[in-house]
Amino acid sequence: MYTPSIIRPERRVPSLFSRATRFLILLLPACLLLLGVSRTDGEARNLLAMGCLFQILIFILSSFTPRGWREGVGPSAIVLYLTALGWLWLVGPHISEDWYPHLVQALLLIVPLFVFAVQTLTHSGAASLRQGRVLAQRLAQRKDWPAELSACRELPEVKAFREALHVDATPALNLLHHPRLAVRLAALAALEFRPSWRKGQVNLVLQVARTAAEPAIRAAAINALANVSDRLLIEALAEFLRDSSWEVRRAVTEALLWDSERRWPWVRNAIRQSLADPAHQQDGPLRPAGQLLTAEAVADLNAWTSEKGILAVRAAQSLGVHYLTALSEQADSSLCLELQRKLADPHTSPVLRLELAGILKTVGNWDKTLLEQLLDPSNPASLRLMAAESLLHEGIHDQALATLHAIARLPNREIALATADVVQRRLGIDLGLPLGQPLPPLHSRQAAEVTRRVMIWAAQQEGAVVTSPQDATSDW
Repeated sequence: MYTPSIIRPERRVPSLFSRATRFLILLLPACLLLLGVSRTDGEARNLLAMGCLFQILIFILSSFTPRGWREGVGPSAIVLYLTALGWLWLVGPHISEDWYPHLVQALLLIVPLFVFAVQTLTHSGAASLRQGRVLAQRLAQRKDWPAELSACRELPEVKAFREALHVDATPALNLLHHPRLAVRLAALAALEFRPSWRKGQVNLVLQVARTAAEPAIRAAAINALANVSDRLLIEALAEFLRDSSWEVRRAVTEALLWDSERRWPWVRNAIRQSLADPAHQQDGPLRPAGQLLTAEAVADLNAWTSEKGILAVRAAQSLGVHYLTALSEQADSSLCLELQRKLADPHTSPVLRLELAGILKTVGNWDKTLLEQLLDPSNPASLRLMAAESLLHEGIHDQALATLHAIARLPNREIALATADVVQRRLGIDLGLPLGQPLPPLHSRQAAEVTRRVMIWAAQQEGAVVTSPQDATSDW
């Protein structure tokens, strides 16, 4: 079960009042027996004194250990009071004519019964349900809301509302049709990543996600259902991968993929369709909220990189995010070696090889031998250009310069501009590109002029042996 860090419940520290109340309840039997000591003598006095010491010992064990605070006052109170009652029963024949033992017996029966009743009422959820209804009414009547809707989920009232809904989500569900957008968003934020639902409640939230016109409401409803385990509901959520809003698509991606080990077979087809949709090209790679993809998901994405179109590009980008996350979490040399092997393998799809080259360049984990291997003309031009730039970064390299000349003569304006950028930065040759600025648009006059210059440079340098950047500029 997944709980985001922003809503993970903090460890509660008992208040001063709750501590004082606990001590008073648990110390009462010892105090009653201590008062009884002053009213008796002989053997009865000794028995009551022993009982008082025994009560104090149990009180210390139950009050000054972490486990005692976690269990609550109920079990400890019942043990202490019943023990004290049994002690009075043993002493009873010696003090049967006094009124005090009868009063103490009544208190030792009434107090634990009251504590047990309060504990039963608390565990029934009635108090939480009442608090949830009160908080729901306050949210419905609230007038001042943050200007940014995303800030609604951070309000103290919303956090308190989330805590009050741990038994029943009904108070929040009653707000889902409120006319004010902020109220509906706050109610869904209180249900975010809810682990358990009653019958029919999930379908109600899903209906809100399907019918809401506001992307923020649809995204919040999806986050509320992120912990559901039913396959049909997961597949229903996967339909939102084709939503018109990027905010909703991002929310459903995170909601589905935090548990990709179990859910991937259910949603892989929907994810594939989403990655292949040209309308969602700008969404980029899958970003499963910092979670690593499973081996099955990685295998599918590797297969998709061999297909055509935007699907291959976004699948390769998704693998790039996955590998970068894996490398940042742990320095795994075996993973780096595997990425280098994939990069050097000509059977690996070109888009994936470019992505892997970018990863290895980022982490600085590729050697000169691999770079020289990538200069081979059988490799894609973009990959050869990247390898040539990395080699020239270390100094003049004849094979890298020859590769630049060959790539510059290719009849492709996009590659020509990229080559001009490398030549200008690594060799110090001015080809008309502004320093520190992005490359000009492909169909601009500046791009045409830069392309002409880089092709002239390549033609002039053909057959020349260049040993320094000054030699490369001498004929320009």
